[in-house]
Amino acid sequence: MSAEPFFAALRNRFAQEAERLNALDAAVGDGDHGATMLRGLTKAVAAPDGARAKAFMRASGGASGTLFGLILLELETYLDDSAPLQAGLARACTRICDLGEVAIGDKSMVDALAPAIAALDTGDLGSAIVAARAGRDGTKDLGARRGRAQYVEDGGRGHLDPGAVSVVIFLETLQEVSP
Repeated sequence: MSAEPFFAALRNRFAQEAERLNALDAAVGDGDHGATMLRGLTKAVAAPDGARAKAFMRASGGASGTLFGLILLELETYLDDSAPLQAGLARACTRICDLGEVAIGDKSMVDALAPAIAALDTGDLGSAIVAARAGRDGTKDLGARRGRAQYVEDGGRGHLDPGAVSVVIFLETLQEVSP
């Protein structure tokens, strides 16, 4: 299997979702999450095999480019090299928690990613998506402890975390392109 169809499908999905993600981000951040993700994915699609996630990281820049790039590196390795998905995502989550100084409950991408990883330990990608969606939806009631959202009134409580939304999109797209 190749990561190429995944990155192409992901880029198309983020093209459709960019405005919605920007609006979610405007409520808790600077309002450019969708545009940033789309910019990175556009470069990733044009990159050669094995270099897509790194192209995403360079093009999207900033902390979010690095953090989402860690997930994409593991997904690229899973798709190109048949590496274990659960172990790769767990490795990415650990690095994200360390670099971002976040944990479950901090209103971040980890709130969707960690439950998905736990579900992969005993189930399939479908159960991981269900768990990620529940984690994403749970961010609405959380107050942010990290990132720009922590400075928004009440820590962005009442709004979904755009990073958690993006994690779900990653997993849904992976399921769509997986055989």
